[in-house]
Amino acid sequence: MPPLSKSEDACVTELASRTKATRDRAHFRPTAEQKELLVRAATLTGQTLSEFMRTAVEERAKRVIADHERIVLTDRSRDTFFAALADPPEPNDRLVALAHRYAREVKSRP
Repeated sequence: MPPLSKSEDACVTELASRTKATRDRAHFRPTAEQKELLVRAATLTGQTLSEFMRTAVEERAKRVIADHERIVLTDRSRDTFFAALADPPEPNDRLVALAHRYAREVKSRP
């Protein structure tokens, strides 16, 4: 088989890069008990083991991220927060000094 031309080689390389970006591997070695549990759950949902694991891991990841991005307040904390937004207190001397220090030391990005 003749070698690929430069343009053919570039196309193959680009296709391989796109394919790799679309799908990646994550390795997981369950114990026998874990695998039995996963296979049972996958069977009950009508999914293959791989499909079940992908969807289960994705759902869990989304829950973890949501739990870390959401702030849950008590009624009292919520009321205090909204009251401070509606009528913010005047900055104290320490906060003013910190704002001046920030303005001096932190360079803004373009």
